[in-house]
Amino acid sequence: MNRRTRASILAVLISATALLSGCSSTQPAPEDALAIGTGIPVEVGAGVEMSFAIDDVRQGEVSDLSAMGVQTPSSVEGKTPYFVTYSITLTDGDIADADRDALPVPAAEDWTLHGDGAYEPMKVYGQFDCTKDGSGSNAVSPDAPLVGCQVFLGKADALPTAVEVKDRGVWTTKD
Repeated sequence: MNRRTRASILAVLISATALLSGCSSTQPAPEDALAIGTGIPVEVGAGVEMSFAIDDVRQGEVSDLSAMGVQTPSSVEGKTPYFVTYSITLTDGDIADADRDALPVPAAEDWTLHGDGAYEPMKVYGQFDCTKDGSGSNAVSPDAPLVGCQVFLGKADALPTAVEVKDRGVWTTKD
């Protein structure tokens, strides 16, 4: 089987998996999944490129949400939050030429977590920082990346094995 045929089959499989999986899947990560911290290039304007990366995936506690200033409804009780941290870094061009509408900030529905269980994306309104080191930010500058986070709710001790972001890629949480 040649490379083009394998790539076409892989693209069809990934598309079918994305359509069938919703926000969670028990399917394993593809063999070509990226390692945590690996960035992918995203064009955000003429001559402007940024890198999008998944930097961390960790299990937390419901009390962590409150400590971050997130209003937690009673429906969260009994569930475990999983925090997925991502970064967007300017890699080429002038930030002033970036198309703000093209910034690769994923919406809650753009995420799929793979692993043992179902993971519901939590929509949080307003700013909060769920990074391990308090490095969250809401803007890209020439000297600093945007560092954001998406929260998912799932069962305890079911750390996702892979994180998929629509139109971006798949990152594995396994070494």
